[in-house]
Amino acid sequence: MLAGRGRPAADCAGELEHAFGTLRDRFGCDHRAPFAAVYVWVQSTLRRTVQERPGFFADPAWVARDLNARFAGLYLRALRADQDGRPVPEAWRIAFAAARNGQTDAGQDVLLAVNAHIQRDEPYALAGSGLTRPDGTSRKPDHDRLQSVLDRAYGPAVQDVARRYDPLVATADDRWNPVAGLSAHELFVMWRQNAWYYARGLAGARSAAEYREVPRTIEANAAAWGGLLAAVQVPGYRVVRGGYCRGGWGTAA
Repeated sequence: MLAGRGRPAADCAGELEHAFGTLRDRFGCDHRAPFAAVYVWVQSTLRRTVQERPGFFADPAWVARDLNARFAGLYLRALRADQDGRPVPEAWRIAFAAARNGQTDAGQDVLLAVNAHIQRDEPYALAGSGLTRPDGTSRKPDHDRLQSVLDRAYGPAVQDVARRYDPLVATADDRWNPVAGLSAHELFVMWRQNAWYYARGLAGARSAAEYREVPRTIEANAAAWGGLLAAVQVPGYRVVRGGYCRGGWGTAA
């Protein structure tokens, strides 16, 4: 089992780093590969942060092990379901369909997957792993500190995606981000804050009706963003991008 309870926090991040590296390599030039490549950088940066800055997180085991494993598991579950032809959450259906269609650039592929993972998956991962510590204090500060880990991973991850899959990604955020006026970084920050808000709704539901309504809102919001992000597609771009990937880094995978 990935990153099981009781394992050292850094080891858990390292295990996920290896698992997503294997997934990235197995995907090759498949349009699902850029998200796996980004995930490798996030896990690598998280592992090094826990190892080199032991006091950075108040509860590193929660961040790098408990939340991390639950969060990654939701993506892997959706991936397996899609591969098996079973239903997946709508935001993931949109992301996987765009990857199969192949007319998006690698930046859009990343945004579509990150939207589904953060805006759809993360509220459930947060609520399931606990929003408060045993002493009753909020885990929101650690959730916010994790943003700095993502910030440090962001630049190297973008360059890695550009080298492996699509040079367009390295030019500028606004070239591969169909949401005018917002950089990918700004979207990630906003989506993570939304995820915490929705997680509080899940954790604080006082009735069956409330608990049904919050997931409906989560799913609808992530699906709406997915539809927006997938709307801009360039016919024939699959050939251009595929040729670049197969002629460069993609062949190594």
